[in-house]
Amino acid sequence: MDELTSKQMRKAIYALAFPTVGTNLLLRGVGIVDTAMVGHISAEAQAAVGMSQWIIGFMMALMQGVALGGTVAVANFTGAGDDKNRIASADTTIYLGIASAIFITFMGLIFVRPIASAMGATPELFRLVSPYMLIMNLFFISKGLIQVVSGIFQGYGDTRTPFRVIVGVNIVHIVIAYPFTFGAFGFPRLEILGVALATGVSETMGALFLIYLAHRKNLLSFGPFSSELMRRIVRIGTPVFGERLLTTVMQMVYTSMVLFSSLSAYAAHTVGIMIESISFLPGFGFSQAATTLVGQQLGAKSPHRAKQYGNQALLIGLTVMGLVGLTFWFFPHLWMRLFSNDPEVIKYGITFCKITAFIQVPLALSMVLAGSLRGAGQTRWVMYATMVGGWVFRIPFAYLVSSVLHLDIFYIWLAMPIDWVVRAILLFLKYSDARWHEG
Repeated sequence: MDELTSKQMRKAIYALAFPTVGTNLLLRGVGIVDTAMVGHISAEAQAAVGMSQWIIGFMMALMQGVALGGTVAVANFTGAGDDKNRIASADTTIYLGIASAIFITFMGLIFVRPIASAMGATPELFRLVSPYMLIMNLFFISKGLIQVVSGIFQGYGDTRTPFRVIVGVNIVHIVIAYPFTFGAFGFPRLEILGVALATGVSETMGALFLIYLAHRKNLLSFGPFSSELMRRIVRIGTPVFGERLLTTVMQMVYTSMVLFSSLSAYAAHTVGIMIESISFLPGFGFSQAATTLVGQQLGAKSPHRAKQYGNQALLIGLTVMGLVGLTFWFFPHLWMRLFSNDPEVIKYGITFCKITAFIQVPLALSMVLAGSLRGAGQTRWVMYATMVGGWVFRIPFAYLVSSVLHLDIFYIWLAMPIDWVVRAILLFLKYSDARWHEG
């Protein structure tokens, strides 16, 4: 691969990855603003929004599967230069997304109480969770469509448009959340309901504008539904749905083990996860860039070029996340002091940051290789790697050291690098296989 080609590939990767990083950050921004605002109402309201975010994470798993299936299908037909099937894939993805969102809305309305109870919600807490989730359920189709339509844009190779729309969603959300929540400027004081309404209204505006732009850019035509393309999208997306569910439940079980260690350790873990999520952002960006570019090159019948793009994305991801890891190792106290001034929490958090520093290389390998394999349609293998790393290694190891050997939090946290190393090995083995692209 000559230098010019290498530069062209890196330029294409950066063009896709950087807006994706911004989009992922801003998508979290709505939830962060909600949590911050209700923190000025009461601790109970903040806990209710926090629990609701976990429930919404469950609900979004299916939408992420539909979105990824659409991304890969659109990327394949974009690479092949087949505009007819590219548009038909996008149309079918939208229809699947709407149907899935309606189904999840009904399931959410029915099962919100048992899910909240399983997560430990007291009757007092559920009285706040219930109205918040009612509004979030009624507007869920908007949240789901933002995910799905953004996936269509990504498959086409346009990550800037979703980024710009999500910037607008965040601005609208902040502008209307404050008066809705606190009763400013003559609005009624709705507190937690105001936060939920602001989220629903801003995301509905964002979803409608994204759909309008997709139609205007000839990405959507609202043509007939294709059962053949639906099967293709479902085949790719179903393992993604399974992977997201496995990950969410695994994280909840693992976090509960940390909670039983000590309150300070749990607080440090919570802060540490927020810090670690910063390193996830470039990982997500390069992973999604790899998905798009690999999918497009395979659609163009160029597996060799697809592998080159995958390799370049992996090299960049390793470099960026490795540098982030160095800051976790050398400046952990600075990171922790951004989020806490409790000496005990900072003490535990420094240990967490240093463990997280060692995770960055296998984390980068796992995230970017998973993106390349998804672009090749190998979503089942990614799901298997997630299941083995999380449920065969992380959870049993954490249970052994916490509940059987009764060791301290350091050993529970060691389960994280073990998980990510196992995932990295499994994904690398598949990626190294000559038939890696035969999804």
